[in-house]
Amino acid sequence: MTVTLMCGTAFGTFLSGTILPIVAAATFTTMMLIAVTFMIGRALANPKLTLWAKTELVQLGVSLASVGVIVLTVNLFCSMDMAEIATMFSVTGAPTTSINIYDAATTYLNETLRYTHNAVIVIRYHLETYMVLTYFSAFTCDFAVGNIGLGCFFGYSGTQGQPFGGYSAQLATMNTFFTSTLIAYFSTLNSLFILLFVYRGFVFLFLPLGIFLRSMPYLRGFGSLLIALAMSFLTIYPFMLGVLYLMGGVLVDRPNYVPAGLTMSAYDEAVFPDKEGAGTGLASSVRGASYVKELYFGPLGVKEKLGETVAFAAYAFLAGVFFPSIVLLATIASVSYMTRLMGEEIDLSRLTQLV
Repeated sequence: MTVTLMCGTAFGTFLSGTILPIVAAATFTTMMLIAVTFMIGRALANPKLTLWAKTELVQLGVSLASVGVIVLTVNLFCSMDMAEIATMFSVTGAPTTSINIYDAATTYLNETLRYTHNAVIVIRYHLETYMVLTYFSAFTCDFAVGNIGLGCFFGYSGTQGQPFGGYSAQLATMNTFFTSTLIAYFSTLNSLFILLFVYRGFVFLFLPLGIFLRSMPYLRGFGSLLIALAMSFLTIYPFMLGVLYLMGGVLVDRPNYVPAGLTMSAYDEAVFPDKEGAGTGLASSVRGASYVKELYFGPLGVKEKLGETVAFAAYAFLAGVFFPSIVLLATIASVSYMTRLMGEEIDLSRLTQLV
């Protein structure tokens, strides 16, 4: 559970027993370096060295203040209840159980994974159906008398046709949405991996390294970047995903809220099973085209839901690709602004290549 990663006793032990001692060691090392440089500058009467020492002492204070802001923000996010916030703003389909921001961010991505997985199942079922129907061919004998074609008794006189050839447009549509939904699924996995990377505490290791590097010649920009990355991915990234969690009732059809006309949360493997007997139906010319259609969209199968399937895929793309991409881009952009607050500039165009 996320609560054991960010807001539980395990995380508190990790922060106080591992990260803060490393930060203290980095701070002590930097202060000793500044003090030695200042004494050497005074001994050699070199104003450049003494000025550098005084400047870096101020920068060290800025770095420590950044660490303090991060710790306070983490504690704030752990104490905030997204259910109370949803009730305060009358959010549709609001969560009913207490949950903090960090857990809300993880829950949103987990719900999106479930949602996009179900979307893949539904789209695959329709894609399989339309492919079978469009490739199904039938030979119709001429000189029909009732249901019997007499033309087959005279050299197979008849017409070869595709009874469901009109489904080719639906087939092309399902191909497109199947690809987009797969992209949504893997994009959500990528976002969840980034979030777990942050929650596992690796980003906290940027703090002591950033404090030390900000006082090294020619490395202040890199040190500022490390601190800014820690600040952004510990605050902006989970906060924006937590906001998307409030939209989960409508966006990913959370089970406690079912939008009118879009009950997609119930569509899973049980509703759209594999049609293992489809080959038998195709091999039998006696059963004909009507049986094949019933096997998928009829008494033997499920009702065709082309419009709902397209909506399912569209919502999956919004929830799994569009919004998480905005969150990641906003987080990376915030890194640039945070480094400016620490007096440094970074190349945002290169940083966005991480996406």
